[in-house]
Amino acid sequence: MPIRFDDSLPALSLVIIEQLGPDTLERGVVLRDASGRLAFFAPDPLDPATIERVAQHLRETLGSYARFDRVVADCNDFGASTVLCDATALPVLIGASRTRLLDRRMVGADWLRAPAPMSAQPRRFVFASLKGGVGRSTGLAVAAVALASRGLRVLAIDLDMEAPGLGPMLLDPGTLPEFGVLDALVENGLSGLDNAFLADLVGPSALAGGRGRIDVIPVLGRRSLENPADVLAKIARAYIEDIGPDGAVATLRDQIATLLDRLSDAARYDAILVDARAGLHETTASSLLGLGAEVLLFGLDEPQTFQGFRVLLAHLARFGDPAEPAPEWLSRINLVQGKAPPETHLRQAFAERCRDLAVEVGLGPRAAPVAQLVTPAEPFSDVPWDDDATDESVLFEEDWTLRDPIAILDDSRFRGFDPLARRDLLESQIYETTFGSLLDLIHQCLPNDLETRS
Repeated sequence: MPIRFDDSLPALSLVIIEQLGPDTLERGVVLRDASGRLAFFAPDPLDPATIERVAQHLRETLGSYARFDRVVADCNDFGASTVLCDATALPVLIGASRTRLLDRRMVGADWLRAPAPMSAQPRRFVFASLKGGVGRSTGLAVAAVALASRGLRVLAIDLDMEAPGLGPMLLDPGTLPEFGVLDALVENGLSGLDNAFLADLVGPSALAGGRGRIDVIPVLGRRSLENPADVLAKIARAYIEDIGPDGAVATLRDQIATLLDRLSDAARYDAILVDARAGLHETTASSLLGLGAEVLLFGLDEPQTFQGFRVLLAHLARFGDPAEPAPEWLSRINLVQGKAPPETHLRQAFAERCRDLAVEVGLGPRAAPVAQLVTPAEPFSDVPWDDDATDESVLFEEDWTLRDPIAILDDSRFRGFDPLARRDLLESQIYETTFGSLLDLIHQCLPNDLETRS
C-alpha cells in the first residue's frame, strides 16, 4: 500500500527512531516542502555511510514522499543550520515521540506563525466561525450597539471579503465610505495608504443612537459599488503579498495587522470588533492569529461544527509547549454556541463535547515534569492535587483548560437580522436576554475605567 500524506510523517519518525534514536528525532527538524515531500535534518554530525543508510531507508519507506535531492542532512551540511534554528518550526507529537516540523507552503503560510500577543488598548474582538449562518455577524452588530449604548466608541471592521455583510447591516447608503477593506489591501502594495485614504475607509453608523459611536469599515465602499464589475478583480489581488523596496515581504496577516495598528487609536476608540472570514481559508489566519484579539469562535451543535473545531484546535495545540504552562493566547480563545436551545441540559452537553474535544487534540490539562515546576508560596493545603498523577508529572489543570463555551440563545426575532429596519430589537431589555453571556464576556475584557464613560 503506498504512503499517503497522513502516513508520511509517522513513517519518517519510525525510520529515524530505528536508525538514529528518539533523541535525534526530538532534537532534529523535519522539512516538508511545498509539494509535501519530506527530509530530515539531524542535530548532530553523521558520517557519510550513516547518512546514505538512513536516506535509503527513508526512500524505501516514504516512496514519493521522500525528497528528491537530499532526504537526510546533518548539522554540518550546507544550509542545515538555517533549518535547525528556524523559529517557525512547530513542535509536533507523533504517537509518543516528538520532533519539530518546518512546513514550507505556497499558500497558508500565515497559519504557521504563532498567535500574536495580546494587543494594546483598545481591545480587539474577532468574531469568527467555520461556516456561515451561525449568528456571528448578528452577534457583532448587537455587541456594537450594546457598547455604544454605554457611551463607548466602537470600530467595526468587516474582513469577510467573499461574503461581506457587516457594511449593509450597519451602514445606510448615505454613510457608506468612499473605500473599503478591499481597496485598502489592493492600494497598500501600490500607492500606499495615507491618512486621507484611511479617513475615507470609515463610515458612521446611525445605530449608535447618539450615545456612543459606531464607526464601520466595510469590505465594499462606494467606489466598489459604483464599479461592481471590478470587485472580483480586486479580490484576486487583495491576498497578494506586498514586496517592499527593500525586498521585505508583507503577508496578508502583516498587512491587516498594520492596518489595524494604524486605526487603533485609544483616544478615538474603546473597542474594535472584527468580522472574520468564515472557514479555514488561509486568509482566516490573519484574523484568528495575527491581531492579538479576544477570539469568539461561533458554532452550532452539529457535526460540521465539531469537525471544524477539531481541525482548528488541533493546529493551535502545536503552538503550545507541553512542558510549560499554557501560553497567554489560549486564555483568549472563546467558544460560542450559536442558536443555542433553551434547555440547560442540551447546552451543557454541547459544553461537555467541547471540553472532551479540547483534551483530545491537546488543549486540555497537560502533564509536566516536577523538576520544571516552581513550588507555590501558598500553604500546601491550597495546592490542587491529582491522585492519578505520577511521581514524574503533575497537571497544569487550570492553565491548559479552555473556558466553557458561552451560549447565544436561539431567538426567531434575530433571524434575517436587519438592524437598520428593526431598531426595536436594539433595546437592551430585548437583546440582553438572548446575547447576555456574549455581552458579559466582552465587558469583562474591557478596562474598568470604561465603565464610567456611560
